[in-house]
Amino acid sequence: MVGDVHGCAKELRELVQKAKQRVADFQLVLVGDLFTKGPDPVGVFDLIHEFDAICIKGNHDWALWAAMVQAQRRGLQSLPEHTQQTLHLVRHHRRALFDFVNGLPHAYRTTVRPARERKGWESEYPLVIVHAGIDPVCGLNSTPERMLLTARYVRWDDPASKSKLLLVPSGYRAEMLAEAEQKQLKSANAPKSSAPAAKSSAPELAVPHVNPKPRADAPDKFRWHELHRGPELIVFGHDAKQGLFRKTLPSGRPICVGLDTGCTYGRQLTGYFPELDDAVQVDAKRSYFDLARNVIVLKGPTPRLAV
Repeated sequence: MVGDVHGCAKELRELVQKAKQRVADFQLVLVGDLFTKGPDPVGVFDLIHEFDAICIKGNHDWALWAAMVQAQRRGLQSLPEHTQQTLHLVRHHRRALFDFVNGLPHAYRTTVRPARERKGWESEYPLVIVHAGIDPVCGLNSTPERMLLTARYVRWDDPASKSKLLLVPSGYRAEMLAEAEQKQLKSANAPKSSAPAAKSSAPELAVPHVNPKPRADAPDKFRWHELHRGPELIVFGHDAKQGLFRKTLPSGRPICVGLDTGCTYGRQLTGYFPELDDAVQVDAKRSYFDLARNVIVLKGPTPRLAV
C-alpha cells in the first residue's frame, strides 16, 4: 500500500518496480490523494488501471470531483489555480476521472497474516485502510466522511467527560466538506413538498462555493491516532508534516502506520508491506508543488488553461 501519490506517476512506477524486487506479487492499494498537486495525473490514472490498484478516496479526490462540478456551474476561473492546472492536465479524461473518483470507497478492510511468526503477535489481525483517520471513540462504521477524509487533529467536545471527539479543521477542503454536510442535513430535514421534484443532472451532494479560510486551531488538540489502541492496524496517509509514522502495541505489533511522506513536495513516495511490517521508499525526482504560491510547478512553458 502506498501513501499520497498526488500525480507523481514516475515515482509510483519506480516504487512498484522496487517493491517487486522484494515481493514478486502483491495487491497494490493507494490510500488516496491520487491526482492533484502533481505533474502527471493522467499517468497515475493509467498506472491504477495497469496495476489493477485498489484506491481509497482522499480529500483531494473529493475536491477534484467537487471542482469538476463547480467548473461546470461557475466556470474554471472560480477555482484555485492549482485545481485549474489539474483540470487542464486531465482535460481529455474528465468524464472518466469524474466517474472514477465519485465511486471510490472511504475505507478498505482486510486481514494481515504476518509473513513470519513474531513473539506476542497474533497469527492474523484486522487491517483498515483510510485516507486520513477514524474516530477512535466510535469506530470506523460511525466515523463521519469529513473525518475519514481530513482528520489530523481532534479535540474533546467536553474535556471532563471525554465522550465525544470533534474534528479540528485543517484547510479549506475540510471547510468545504463541513458546509456540504450541513447542506445535506438541512435538505434532509426540510419539509417535504407535494410538488414533483425538478429533474437535474447535478450530483446528489451539494457542492459549496467556499473561499479558503484560515486554519482553525485549538490549544487542546491532539492527533486522532493517539487514542487508538488496536487491535486493528490502521494504515493512512494525509499527514505529510508527520511523515512516515508507526505506532505499536507493547509487543511491537503495529496498530497505526502513516504513509504520506510528501512526494509532491520533493521528499519521498512510501509503500508498506503489512505482512512484512516493512516500508519501501523512492525519492521524488524534484519538488512539484510550490506551497508558497499554491501552484503545480510544471516544466516548460505554462500551457493556456482550457475551460
